[in-house]
Amino acid sequence: MPTIAVFSDIHSNYPAFQACYADALEQGAEGFVFLGDYVSDLAQPREVLELVYEIRERYPTYCLRGNRERYMLDCRAGRAEFSPGSKSGSLLFTYGQLRERDFRFFESLPIHDILTLSGLTFEIAHASKEDDRFYFEQDSEAIGTVFSRMAYSLLLTGHSHRQYAVTRNGKTILNPGSVGVPQSGGIDGEYALLTVENGSLRYRFRQVPYDIKAAIHAQFASSLVETSGCWGISILYDILTGEEKTMALLAEVSRRGSVHDEGLWRVVAEEMGMGFSEEDILEVYRQA
Repeated sequence: MPTIAVFSDIHSNYPAFQACYADALEQGAEGFVFLGDYVSDLAQPREVLELVYEIRERYPTYCLRGNRERYMLDCRAGRAEFSPGSKSGSLLFTYGQLRERDFRFFESLPIHDILTLSGLTFEIAHASKEDDRFYFEQDSEAIGTVFSRMAYSLLLTGHSHRQYAVTRNGKTILNPGSVGVPQSGGIDGEYALLTVENGSLRYRFRQVPYDIKAAIHAQFASSLVETSGCWGISILYDILTGEEKTMALLAEVSRRGSVHDEGLWRVVAEEMGMGFSEEDILEVYRQA
């Protein structure tokens, strides 16, 4: 009756990853599934990947590639280009932190796989098995398409940063939420625990408090904020609120003008009530 922990969307949030990993071990996890998006947005991609490698050496572990890892590979292959600023500076920072081992790891990973655990065969995907950016939530019309394409009774999927399980006609889609940038409304790191016995599934969702101040400090102690402009700031508001502040900021900038206009990013961010210093961010944290 093995228990596995399912992690997704860490996004370089090392303090959150550490806390969720420790909690998973306390809860009896004997294996791990990673659904991708290990890196980008926050400041510690190297530390996150080193812990992933450690877990792979110690426990049965299954890993997928997310769209953020694909972006890194696309840049290396000349299919994408990152530049300083709010549009892609966060990706540029992350790319500069990666080592040869990290690229080899990304290259080795699929976006979809099929696993069998104690008699239960199921699918795992970063988003959908065909598309690493296919976005759906539990109440979206798109989820019907995913159900219709499921070959097995269970799909583990991430990408949306929202923790949920939906069952229809004997099939279940389970999203463990996001370890590093949860957007289910809470600010604790999210993951799921699965236990399978005689082909039957039991699952538990976990929400784990972590040292958010350490994540904020790491953002400013690195060159990430300088390199990524308003993006690196707005991600901190995401982790402080459990809401999609960064996507809202991007959408409004896109609506008003060019995503290459740094002045526009700043104006919109200020209108959304964002401060730009570490003390500004910590004050939001203290008031939360």
